[in-house]
Amino acid sequence: MKTSILIAHLLAAAAALHAAGPLPNLWENPVFQKHLIGSFGINSEIEPPFRDDNESADYEKISGLIQNEPDKALDYLLKLSAVPGASARMEFAIANILFQKDRRVEAEKFFLRAIEKFPSYRQAHNNLAIMYVQGGDHARAITHFTEAIRLGSSDGTTYGLLGVSYLGIGKFLAAEGAFRNAMLLRPDVKDWEMGLVQALLRQEKWAEIISILNRLIEANPNDATLWELQAGAYLGQKNSLAAAANYEIMDKLGKLTPDQLSTLGDIYISEGMMDVAADAYLRAFEKAGVTAGVDRPLRAAEILLSREGYDAARNLVQRVSKSAGSALKPADQRRLLKVEAKIDMAAGRQDAAAKSLENIVSLDPLDGDSLILLGQYYQGKGENEKAIARFEQAASVPEHEAAAKVRHAQLLVSTGKYDLAVPLLKRAQEIKPNDSVARFLEDLERFLKTRR
Repeated sequence: MKTSILIAHLLAAAAALHAAGPLPNLWENPVFQKHLIGSFGINSEIEPPFRDDNESADYEKISGLIQNEPDKALDYLLKLSAVPGASARMEFAIANILFQKDRRVEAEKFFLRAIEKFPSYRQAHNNLAIMYVQGGDHARAITHFTEAIRLGSSDGTTYGLLGVSYLGIGKFLAAEGAFRNAMLLRPDVKDWEMGLVQALLRQEKWAEIISILNRLIEANPNDATLWELQAGAYLGQKNSLAAAANYEIMDKLGKLTPDQLSTLGDIYISEGMMDVAADAYLRAFEKAGVTAGVDRPLRAAEILLSREGYDAARNLVQRVSKSAGSALKPADQRRLLKVEAKIDMAAGRQDAAAKSLENIVSLDPLDGDSLILLGQYYQGKGENEKAIARFEQAASVPEHEAAAKVRHAQLLVSTGKYDLAVPLLKRAQEIKPNDSVARFLEDLERFLKTRR
């Protein structure tokens, strides 16, 4: 599997696991609720001062309404913010309420007003950055997170979401550093560890990914996504048998998909384990169901055939036919028979192959592939009349006419009937020009001239 494709698969799996994390459901996560709700409080060391004691007293009264009656609190705060000289605290509180109500455009305006009034407003920078992360605006989120950190913010949430934003703009080393800080400060938030895994995936740091996932799997042995991520990391290390072991565990958990079972089959083929590969491909077919068609097992059989796994390929095709039974469509049945015939031919079982091909032709007299293969079979047996009959029959099928005429011409040349072969080759070139056929035709015409 190419590295770029591998990383895409791994990131998709990591994203699936990370989906329950902070970004999609920010307000449902108690860690983030605590982080943001706490920002309504007062910390005179890092917050802007109130305009005066009256504003402070009014804010104290309103703060009790913010969680239970946010609309009423918002009305009061809007009135207080309109008073000349109102402190940045009013805009900040308004922005927080609007953010919670998912009125982001308005919230952004009030966060920026608060920062304009008090540029070192650490929590305003922080909360605005969180809103930007939630909206996918990672570049602006980074600007405000880094400013909040410069102003003294050092909590796990800030570093964790900064890591998310660095991932979002492709700065993976920076993301790795941010997630490591987040894990130190908030080891209870597992999203940061998964964020670190994503950053490491992008850098192809397979050994560390495997080590992290070992810890996560030990704590969550039934989580198939973790096993899949680790399998992908093993493939990145080119440790394919370790990856196969992970996939087999996923299968026992009932979580291996047909695509993953096919990948497992590919792994076994690369290790020369043909029979085991065929079993994996069969499991992929059975899991996908007959309605998914036979494309997957046919591809698998072709792969096995190309690696000279004739017995394994034949076994796979026969088991697919048996597993599907009467539910197999006639067209798919013919395709399976054709692949089985190719397997028999490659393995030197010519007569068995011919029997399968004749069955196909009886079901579909216009199956050009099978007709051409039969023609080759009869030619090999020296039964040229039967071979020609099959080639001519195949030539009546438009998409197979060119190939059939070339095969027919080759037979005629082999029997010394050179003049009869020329028009067949010319017609094949008209239908589907081919360099090798063109050279064959030129050589044949040159030879004929020397005989005259």
